Amino acid sequence: MADPGIEVQSLAPVHAAVLRYFAPEGPFGEAVAAATGVRLPAPLAATAVSLPGTAAGELLLAWTRPTETLVLAADAAPLRELMRRLEPAEGGCVVELTGAVAVLRLTGAPVADLIGRLGSTGLPQPGEARRGRLADVAVLSLSVRAGEVLLVVDRAFAGHLDAWIGATLETFAAGG
Repeated sequence: MADPGIEVQSLAPVHAAVLRYFAPEGPFGEAVAAATGVRLPAPLAATAVSLPGTAAGELLLAWTRPTETLVLAADAAPLRELMRRLEPAEGGCVVELTGAVAVLRLTGAPVADLIGRLGSTGLPQPGEARRGRLADVAVLSLSVRAGEVLLVVDRAFAGHLDAWIGATLETFAAGG
């Protein structure tokens, strides 16, 4: 099989949580800004942050809807520290999703074509997060670095999405 030029990597374990709030500019949004050094992402935005004053690793913040932001971390420490910092905050809450979502990392020039064939999210540019359907399942696609796209999917559908990606890559390799 020819190499289609796309690398697909399952990121595991991924530590995840969702920040839920009534208003992004309210007291919970202010607490997030104090804890992370950045405001909650604007609609359709994603960013990578390191928590000020700690050696904890990187957090990815991705807008998912007007009252919700997804947080991803490769290590548990930064997520635990963020949860600790936000515990007293009013106007919102943190719901841990570790183990509930799967994350696939896509790299390579033809990623835009792959995503276009799989569904409707479109290719996110660095700093963007887009909700849509790929392989007929709900997916959040986001990018915080050039040349890299992360697909976040409910863990129950990860095998389905992975199989569709594999089948589509076989089609690429066959010249289709």
